[in-house]
Amino acid sequence: MRLQLLPSTVGGDGTAQLLSSYLIDSSICIDAGSIGFHASLDIQLAVKHLFITHSHSDHVASLPTFLDIQLGGGIESMTPITIYATEVTANNIRQDILNDRHWPDFVRICEELGQDLMRLEIIKPGVPVEVDGKRVTAIPVDHVIETMAYIVEDEASACAIITDTGPTSEIWQHCHEVQGLSTVVLELAFPRRLQWLADASKHLTPDTFVTERQKAPDPDQLSILAVHLKANQYEEIVGELGELSLPGVEVMKPGVDYQV
Repeated sequence: MRLQLLPSTVGGDGTAQLLSSYLIDSSICIDAGSIGFHASLDIQLAVKHLFITHSHSDHVASLPTFLDIQLGGGIESMTPITIYATEVTANNIRQDILNDRHWPDFVRICEELGQDLMRLEIIKPGVPVEVDGKRVTAIPVDHVIETMAYIVEDEASACAIITDTGPTSEIWQHCHEVQGLSTVVLELAFPRRLQWLADASKHLTPDTFVTERQKAPDPDQLSILAVHLKANQYEEIVGELGELSLPGVEVMKPGVDYQV
């Protein structure tokens, strides 16, 4: 399968990872941080399955504009867009974003008009969802609000997307059970000097990134892509990660296709 961290800078050619959206092949996206700001409407319109890790702004910032584009394609020909989230995250989206104050409540509108244009599907941790030939499973991680990592599998390969977490355990237990796991996307938000801030906000630094990496199955054989690097410490984090010389580890580049 094809995996891409969607760009979140103006023009799409910067390295900064300001917002989070991970495109899998063409119809599945993890998080709506930047997908709704993508310059290509064709890329946006191809996405029909949107999985949300949690409701922090950098992961849902473009959800309103993404839905606006999806719902503007014409009722007769439109394939419904489905948003998948845990009950906690779904409630946050309804209360904080699709609340008619911040953005129209498209869930309510579709229900009242009897139009199957948008679906908000509640998922449960550990229960796989089958979409477009992929099996997507949400697994809890340790962040300041309820947050899910996602394991994505098809018949040939598998990847794990672990973003916004401090030191955690359950996701790694599941990774050991996944057949064909080749790629792990793992957050690395702060440099070492801000370990105190990483601990308080439940993120990783290079030191805790190393500890988490060692929990993975055969870490030296995996491709591990570091993400969520804070923009104003980006070069510092890249430098510290490079000093570690970890096999198979690199900073994920926005706009680049990775074959999983």
